[in-house]
Amino acid sequence: MGYDYKQMVKDTDALVRAYPAAERFTIGESVMEKKIICIKLGDGPKKLFVNGAHHGLEYLTAAFILRFLRAYARAYTNGCDFLGYDVERLFREATIYAVPMVNPDGVDIAVNGIDITNPYHRKLISMVGIHSFNRVWQANANGVDINHNYNAGWRVVETRPCPSKYSGPYSESEPETKAVVQFVREMGFDMLLAFHSQGGEIYYDFDGKESVGAAKIAQDMAEVSGYRVSVPEGTAAFGGCKDWFIKEFGKAGFTVEIGHGKNPLPEEMLEDIFEENAKIILCALERL
Repeated sequence: MGYDYKQMVKDTDALVRAYPAAERFTIGESVMEKKIICIKLGDGPKKLFVNGAHHGLEYLTAAFILRFLRAYARAYTNGCDFLGYDVERLFREATIYAVPMVNPDGVDIAVNGIDITNPYHRKLISMVGIHSFNRVWQANANGVDINHNYNAGWRVVETRPCPSKYSGPYSESEPETKAVVQFVREMGFDMLLAFHSQGGEIYYDFDGKESVGAAKIAQDMAEVSGYRVSVPEGTAAFGGCKDWFIKEFGKAGFTVEIGHGKNPLPEEMLEDIFEENAKIILCALERL
């Protein structure tokens, strides 16, 4: 079991039905033509982009983002504070755009495997040389690791499609990457939060570069969450969504590694890690 695309769609359906303040639209489609869903909450001029599940096994990030959006919308609707933050004021001053599941195909392959009748089943077997995809699959349906496919120090890690770390034939080769890049360019976001798992860490720079004030914001996020501020090393240091945002726009971008353990993190862990990560988003909204 795991938090798959079907459950994510079901939860977004429930969210927009229950809370008129929530708007839903799509920013593109995956390799297997699943809609990449975005939720908008807020009316303010400052814009925060939140995303999760770039990697198939990291579906807990999508579950977290949906739970956060429900709690945030509920607090606004009921005129309540949320974890000590004035949500009505945040709504007036900032707008959240959240894509809970950037890589829906990868999540479904990791959670459910891929049926033998699916034309991608044979394709993936021939490309990557394995027959069982559950619990190992991080890439999209082309065997490309989306979070190594951005044009930010893009380079070859693995040389062919595989469950993880194949950066693709060239940067921005994948429809999921293209959808995010186009959306970010169109919207002109002020800040970006990319949720991954795991490690309890916050990354804020790329190739020694950071936006003005990003280190302080990262430290503020660390203080409210109990996470640590770190500098990524090795393959975690390039080709990612946060890296591209910093390189392209010079604005504050952060990767948040939720929880501790081994991917996939168990769904029951969401209860334990929800508040610390919700405070990171709320802190980001305040610092916009």
